[in-house]
Amino acid sequence: MSKNKIRHTEHASKSIPVIKPLIGVLLMGGIIWGLFSLFQPAGDLVPYNKYKKTEVSVAVPEDTGPKSQPKPPSPPAKEPESFEQLAQNDPDKNALDFTKAISDPTVPQTTPPTDLPRETLEYISKGMDLVENGKYERAELEFEKAADLSPNSPEVFSIWGAALRMQKKFKGANKRFARAYELAPEDEEIVFNWGMSRLFEKDADGAIDLFQKTLKLNPKHYLAYNYLGKSYGLKKDYQKEEANYVKALEIKEDFAQGHFNLGITRSLQKNFEGAAPHFTRAIELDKQYEKPFVVQFLTAMGLKKKGIGPQEAKLKPSPQKGDKKNQLKESEKTAQKSEGSDHKMEGSDSKITNPVTHVKGKVTINNLSANDHGVVILETKSKLKAPKQTVQSLKVYQRELQFEPAHSVVMIGSTVTFINDDREVHNIYSKSSGNQFNLGAMAAGASREIQLKTPGPVILRCNLHKDMMGTVFVVPNGYFARTDANGNYQFDEVKSQEYILEFWHPQLYPEDVAKNVKSIKLTGKNETFDFKIASVSKLGEIHDLVDATDYNIVVDDIEREMALAIKDWEEGKKYKPRKRMLIAITQHYDGKGLKGAIAKSFSEQRSLKLEQAMDEIRKQLSGIGNTEKVTADSLKFKAERVVAQLRNNVKELEHRLNPKP
Repeated sequence: MSKNKIRHTEHASKSIPVIKPLIGVLLMGGIIWGLFSLFQPAGDLVPYNKYKKTEVSVAVPEDTGPKSQPKPPSPPAKEPESFEQLAQNDPDKNALDFTKAISDPTVPQTTPPTDLPRETLEYISKGMDLVENGKYERAELEFEKAADLSPNSPEVFSIWGAALRMQKKFKGANKRFARAYELAPEDEEIVFNWGMSRLFEKDADGAIDLFQKTLKLNPKHYLAYNYLGKSYGLKKDYQKEEANYVKALEIKEDFAQGHFNLGITRSLQKNFEGAAPHFTRAIELDKQYEKPFVVQFLTAMGLKKKGIGPQEAKLKPSPQKGDKKNQLKESEKTAQKSEGSDHKMEGSDSKITNPVTHVKGKVTINNLSANDHGVVILETKSKLKAPKQTVQSLKVYQRELQFEPAHSVVMIGSTVTFINDDREVHNIYSKSSGNQFNLGAMAAGASREIQLKTPGPVILRCNLHKDMMGTVFVVPNGYFARTDANGNYQFDEVKSQEYILEFWHPQLYPEDVAKNVKSIKLTGKNETFDFKIASVSKLGEIHDLVDATDYNIVVDDIEREMALAIKDWEEGKKYKPRKRMLIAITQHYDGKGLKGAIAKSFSEQRSLKLEQAMDEIRKQLSGIGNTEKVTADSLKFKAERVVAQLRNNVKELEHRLNPKP
């Protein structure tokens, strides 16, 4: 730490009696204004089949979430080729001002379903255009015409409800959302948007009920957690409000508004120390959160001075009311307890006396010193990277039927190049969970590279030489140290904060590793943490953490959903076929890992083509862009062909990841 920083910290400590009331004044004066802008929600989670522009497009204001209001016609645009492209549109960067959302070009775009009659789409477009121009009575007539033409379309009533919500006609909005929900009770977007209407209406209990229903339909809906938190905030139940923001951030750590909301809530509970890092993180993610009152708050905390970097945001609950430890202390102190835990952290003192800590220890396995194949990891609890954390470019050679180096460690995101420096042909592969790949046959002199994006062990094998084995350990975020030949390790200087301390060795079973994880807090005082591990494994063994998913069952699930989708289509249903195909693609093919396994073991192109084949069936069921006659027989033929291709890929995948000796 620099002398200036030390002097600043000492000065901050001496100035606590002055700063404390200043913080209170700043917050009470600023938070009221901040809450006004804070209460303008952001939209996200637009489903794949809605993420395109057709003859009639709909602008989604920042507050509406997935489905909402139309805008005047816009030129057609290409539908994304893959689901990954959806992530490029980040709504968290959009303005929070609800009144400006309609005209904001950065706001995500979506459309009413294109299987609606053209006349219905035109009425919706006219109605929304009139709403934007303040001609509400005429707009109502257009929405009524759309509903008369398509009385069983949940989307029509959802859009109508959103338009009424914009006018603050909540009674009418709730009536339309109720009808949309009646038609499509499993549509998470409709339930979410109805919850948003209740929230704007300041009906806290109604909003809580609807956001909880949204989360039952989609437990990963981080926006539902975010606005569920806001709903509890209306009731001044700050502990539940905070808990839901924490859950939102566990799903999406880079959710700027979530960090800002959490900072506000903790400030209202006078947990200033817990609020500061989340304000800092919100500003880091999105400069719009650099509000004057937040800047004043962080300055008073000593976090906006030159040379002092952002604190790491930790997802910890606030202490109970009346606990003096939640009052403002020195800016570099952290809470005494670990994330979500009532147990004290390992470490002798809760006060940070030095910004860096020296850590050392010794590892024994079955009372024998571990060798130099082990790695000790200090993973940051905030999931943020440690200072100066960089990726590596590692080269692993195949020489004399061995891997060189035999055991390596790299940071997440690093690239590994495999080079065949042997006379033999090699086929390098891994079946380690999250890091499955197969490089195929490599002749002498050939090289292939992969990027390791998932933390954890990667056990290297060769299809052609069963005795060839090596390891690469992928470190998540934080620091790592290799053990020496006697099992000793050390970290010379690491940032004083909370960590997860873990030891991995190829000899250990995954459960051995899990049993010996430590939660620690470094305060600047030199620490020694030893690992004394008992295991039934034997020296020289290598144990892998493999993916236990039975992909044949995944294909069974996909086949069932597609068959039901076609059956529903034959019966004249409009909503269910589209929904079932999305479930087949997103929840089964992608969500259960088959898409990723095919991409890693074969190629991303092959994985994408299978996805596109399923999505083509979805489009035909939805009446999108059909140039050929669609029949039940033609749909069944395409579905059977996709299933056959998936089963062939699974069979080949099993052979690659579990080759017979």
